[in-house]
Amino acid sequence: MDWKNLLTTLFLVSSLCSISNGQQVREVILGGYNQVPAVVTHGTGTVEVNLQSDTLIVSGHFRDLVGTYSTAGIHYGGEKESGNRLFRLVPELDEELKSGEFSADENRFFLPASVKEALREGKLYINIVTRRHQRGEIRGQIPPMM
Repeated sequence: MDWKNLLTTLFLVSSLCSISNGQQVREVILGGYNQVPAVVTHGTGTVEVNLQSDTLIVSGHFRDLVGTYSTAGIHYGGEKESGNRLFRLVPELDEELKSGEFSADENRFFLPASVKEALREGKLYINIVTRRHQRGEIRGQIPPMM
């Protein structure tokens, strides 16, 4: 078996293992360019969204916000839509309140059927709000899952 076939086989086996465990993981990139309308900021972030059965687990970080942190959450809405917050995310913040980390232990959410449907359709996003940008400074769309 050549390397290409071996790697393809390993990828398929690992994919089947995560499907059989009922677990899916996606990476979400946070940036001001994803806001509606776009926001000019140095702020960035990367979040991992892990779906385990009926539970969504969020972990990751953000940094270099222009404004001081105000709140963060998972919201309902498509890529160019703004919507209501469904879940509040809890970060551990730095001293300046411009960077933070989301731990998996603090950010676990049970998903009712309607929210699972929104997740399946790619209609959820993560939004980080600052005092300077009260509609959100950085945002990232959660890719469709399930």
